[in-house]
Amino acid sequence: MDDPWGISGPDFVVLYIGLLVGVLLVRVVVSGVANRRALRADAVQAGSPPTVYELAFLAGGPDRAADAAIAALVERGQLRVGSSKQISRAGTRPAEPLERAVFDLAKSATTATIRAYTRDSAAMRALEDGLDQRGLLASPAAKRQARTVGLVLQLAVLVLGVVRLVNGVHLGRPVGILVFLVLVAGVLTVVAAVRRTKAESRQPSAAGHRLLGQARSAANGPVPAGMPAGGVLLGGAAAAVALGGWAMYPDEELSAALAPPVTSFGGGGGSSSSGSSCSSSSCSSGSSCGSSCGGGGCGG
Repeated sequence: MDDPWGISGPDFVVLYIGLLVGVLLVRVVVSGVANRRALRADAVQAGSPPTVYELAFLAGGPDRAADAAIAALVERGQLRVGSSKQISRAGTRPAEPLERAVFDLAKSATTATIRAYTRDSAAMRALEDGLDQRGLLASPAAKRQARTVGLVLQLAVLVLGVVRLVNGVHLGRPVGILVFLVLVAGVLTVVAAVRRTKAESRQPSAAGHRLLGQARSAANGPVPAGMPAGGVLLGGAAAAVALGGWAMYPDEELSAALAPPVTSFGGGGGSSSSGSSCSSSSCSSGSSCGSSCGGGGCGG
């Protein structure tokens, strides 16, 4: 028998296809198990009731926390929104760390700009660390381990295909189908490597989901002032945005002006202006302006 490795070309192609499919299935299963492990909250630490910004982080990550801070400052008159959707300072500098970070960035900035710069701010990292220490965020370690296993398996299949391909070319055998399969294996390996190194937003743990569910159940729509939820006293525009996004902001015109336009995928209205502007140069509180401040799409 002169077949390389004692396996004929057609038989190796079938075997290689089986390996590609098998590794994909293993990656899916391992990823699912890792996700369940990451969601478990085995070491939840007792602490003070969560702040509205901690709830916002659990509900929508750092961008939602920044949105809630913007909503609070606009409602209190410390920020104002111009007719061109530019956010600027209008009051004294707040004491709360995240609010202070947002306030410092509000120099004719948009909501999208403030989001981008606060994601890696010290205040946002402290907020995330506090949730992490209390076991309210899922651990990323299990996901990293699962993706490492998937990458190793995918790389092994790629190496096997390359070695067989080189051997086949050396022996002058037809390798057209194997070339295609090795390219597929290479693409899958690159995807696995990118997924392993990609930094994803932190997700709530099981305890975080429970806490968030308590807050949303108590709110049941727009948050009434003074509504207790999950041990935290909810109320005002910040809590409404924290749990439901800009769509829940109590002033529709300001909600449209503050919500960033749709970028990567749809789901909200357009980002064009409605054609009219505020009677003054800006809207400085959560109440409605005399006329529209502009239209905005829901954040993607």
